[in-house]
Amino acid sequence: MSQLAWLNRKSLSYEAANLDLSGWPTGSGTFETVKTVAGQPWALSRHMRRALNTARRNDHPFPSEDLIRRAVAETIASNQFAIGRLRILFGDDGSLCVTHQEYEELTKHAVLGIRDHAVASNGIVEKRYPYDQNLQLLKEAQSSGFDDFLQVNGQGYVSETSIANLVVQINGSWVTPPLSDGVLPGVMRALLIEKNGVLVRRINADELPLITNGFVVSSLKIAQPISEIQGRSLQISKESEQMRSQFAATALATSVG
Repeated sequence: MSQLAWLNRKSLSYEAANLDLSGWPTGSGTFETVKTVAGQPWALSRHMRRALNTARRNDHPFPSEDLIRRAVAETIASNQFAIGRLRILFGDDGSLCVTHQEYEELTKHAVLGIRDHAVASNGIVEKRYPYDQNLQLLKEAQSSGFDDFLQVNGQGYVSETSIANLVVQINGSWVTPPLSDGVLPGVMRALLIEKNGVLVRRINADELPLITNGFVVSSLKIAQPISEIQGRSLQISKESEQMRSQFAATALATSVG
């Protein structure tokens, strides 16, 4: 049975909804990616709040919470997976599209390269589609033998990867770059700051050799350990594994709603 998408109050095939095989629509808008486990979307309220803030900032139309939750429930029911990737797409034209695809948990550690990148002129990073630029950067990293790029902005500060946030350990402290350095306000990132004592501070590129442990952080990955940055091996220590367990527990505790 082919997968179904929810588009403007109807369940449609990807072809009828004019989506590509990955579930991306034409046009432009913002989107949220949400992990689902046994049919339950994780931290859905937080994702909706971020999307609403983006819509208000750009003066774009936004659907009601009731409609979003109904669309999510119907899409998950039509495409059932033990672990899934739910994508909620808010078109700049007011359209609402929801897809749900199977997600395979990552078991490998992340190998990162380093890449310079330019920060948005307004300093605000939003999850927007078309997502081609991010996906192209990810493809370039993988073609170079990395899983992703750790990006350094034009002022020489670490920001994030092409598709995820970063949490690293420097001099014994777990830190993550501030939003002002070109960082997406990730839902999982926010939880780790609020619940797990991760500090927010600028990370100068000169400090990269001081990173001893690290994680690639997102709503899907939760906390993927980093084993290498540009050829330099990082520790996968007992402490980092304990921290990863704490991060996972935080994700689980705040998963429903």
